[in-house]
Amino acid sequence: MPPRTPTPSICSRCLARARGFSTTVQARQQQKQHDLPPPPPRAGFTRLTNRGLISITGQDSTTFLQGLVTQNMLIPNDPNRATRRTACYAAFLNAQGRVLNDAFIYPSPGGGTSSADEAGWIVEVDKNEVSSLLKHLKKHKLRAKLKLRALEDGERTVWSSWDDENEPRWAAYNLESDSPSPFSQAPSIAGCIDPRAPGLGSRIVTPGPDDLRTHFPDESKLPGTEVALATYTLRRMLHGVAEGQGEIHRESALPLECNMDMMRGIDFRKGCYVGQELTIRTHHTGVVRKRILPVQLYNGDEQDAVPLAETPFYDPTTELPLPPSGANISRISARKGRSAGKFLAGIGNIGLALCRLEMMTDIALTGEGTQYAPGQEFKVSWDGTEGEPVQGPGEVKVKALIPPWTREFILAGIASKNPSRPDEAEGRRARDMVEMLEEEEEEVQQRRGE
Repeated sequence: MPPRTPTPSICSRCLARARGFSTTVQARQQQKQHDLPPPPPRAGFTRLTNRGLISITGQDSTTFLQGLVTQNMLIPNDPNRATRRTACYAAFLNAQGRVLNDAFIYPSPGGGTSSADEAGWIVEVDKNEVSSLLKHLKKHKLRAKLKLRALEDGERTVWSSWDDENEPRWAAYNLESDSPSPFSQAPSIAGCIDPRAPGLGSRIVTPGPDDLRTHFPDESKLPGTEVALATYTLRRMLHGVAEGQGEIHRESALPLECNMDMMRGIDFRKGCYVGQELTIRTHHTGVVRKRILPVQLYNGDEQDAVPLAETPFYDPTTELPLPPSGANISRISARKGRSAGKFLAGIGNIGLALCRLEMMTDIALTGEGTQYAPGQEFKVSWDGTEGEPVQGPGEVKVKALIPPWTREFILAGIASKNPSRPDEAEGRRARDMVEMLEEEEEEVQQRRGE
């Protein structure tokens, strides 16, 4: 692979020296040290109280979901069209191909074992969106033989767990297996490896409100201790993963711009579903010019930037003001130009933003050239009327960063659509990785057929 020109970044010394903006509402605007979570531990688990669950049961539950979600609810290439037995990451779209909800879908624990009427699924979504998604599902139910129900608080609990020392390979569990859960043979527990980023962790759904240690007393299977929800959110943002409609804006975000193709949340070979047309056309013929990326927030005029890792540096002592969700990102220049992206959410001095790749990063999507300049800085400015809670005007500088797996995926897509381009070699490693995962899937399917 030819050497890549280092992308300028902001050094940790500059970030540590960063000082908050001075405004008349500075006390409300700035995040104090005690409000910020500590850096995430290398192993731990979190109760996801911000997620809600919907139960879909009945003999038509699988075909019903098959026509509504981006993921395949059947085993691929199975002539018998057997129902998948593993959980998955997916999205519900509207007719225009915009995201309604991002979701995890689990086989209903204990369902589908005795009769078709008991077959079912549990859909995990943003807790604030449960009622909206239920309305969407009921609108498409028609005469389908199924039951829809929002689970009550405490009926089941959603968890995220991780162990940086012993994480499975990225998306390895998205292969079909004989067990409905990789964590326990108990019929009451469901789960999957979180496929949205390498090493992000695991998703687990347990019965009742009990502590996760009740179900996994062996610390070798569940290392670490329970941490706050903010710590999980921080870790997710460090991986560049958006979640929920506070970050993936309902009926506005496109699934490919939210990296759902990279996160294996879309099956491009399945049949029709709501919103498929625009998604498939963009995948095969279009160019995804904007993607959600992790961003570094900072203040100051430091220009002695040095290359750093491709993920943000988190400083829990920062007093930077946090931009409101939806605030525009623009170049720091004398004249006002085209928007470079939108800030979505953040904690402390890191965040997530929808970034124009050819403006904020060194990735060239086409042979037409880019607007990227290595020394260019960007900022987020707001007048105090945007977002909630209402805050005073402010401004902070922002730097987009590209995790290595995101860069490799984008370069692989560029190379596959432009095989004669001279930069094809840059995407060879990423293509090899994708091909390896596909070969593993084929081997598993072959073993299942023997």
